[in-house]
Amino acid sequence: MNFLAHLYLADNSPEAMIGSLIPDLVKPRQLPADLPPATLDAIAQHRRVDAFTDMHPVVARSKRRLFEHHGRYTGILVDVFYDHFLAADWAHYHDEPLTTFVSRVHAGFRSHSHLLPTDMRYPIDRLVEQDWLGSYATAEGIRVALERLSLRLSKRFERHVDLAAAVPDMIEHRDGLADDFRVFFPDLIAYSAPHRIVRAAVA
Repeated sequence: MNFLAHLYLADNSPEAMIGSLIPDLVKPRQLPADLPPATLDAIAQHRRVDAFTDMHPVVARSKRRLFEHHGRYTGILVDVFYDHFLAADWAHYHDEPLTTFVSRVHAGFRSHSHLLPTDMRYPIDRLVEQDWLGSYATAEGIRVALERLSLRLSKRFERHVDLAAAVPDMIEHRDGLADDFRVFFPDLIAYSAPHRIVRAAVA
C-alpha cells in the first residue's frame, strides 16, 4: 500500500503516523535507536500490511490487469492506484473529511518533526508543502506522484523509469481496479483492526 492507506490504518497519534511511513522512506540500518514505542509499533504494522497486501488474491488480480504493459512495476502501480481509489471514495471509509484528515496529519508531522529520521525530513516537507495526500484524489495528482516516484527509481536503478505512463492504463481499467479495491480494502481493515484504533465502520 502507499502513503495514504498506511496513514489511514495507523493509530491517530503523530508518533504512529510517522512510523507508518518510515519503511517506505528510511532504510532499516538508518533508523534511530530511540524511537517511541508507538512509532516502532507503526513500523511493524506497516510491514504486516505490506505482507498481507502482497499475498491477497484480489491484489494479484489488479496486478494482472496491468502486467502486460508494466511488468515488474505493477506492484508499485497498484499501491499508488489504490491510494487514488481510497482518496476518491474517502467518505465511504472515514467519518472525517479527507481535507481535515490531511491537515491533521500535516500538523502532526510538523509538531513531531524531531522524530523524523534524517532521510525522511525532505520528502515529508515536500509531502506537506505540495499536499501529496490530498492530490491522490485526482488522476493528475496520481500522474505527478508517479513522476516523483519515477525519479527515485531512476536514481536507484541507474536507468530511466517512467511510471507516469501508466496513468492511461489506470483510466482504461478504472472500473475493474476500483472494484478490486472495494473488495480488498475492507479485508485489509479487518486484518489491521487488532493493531489499530477503528475510526469508522465500512458499509
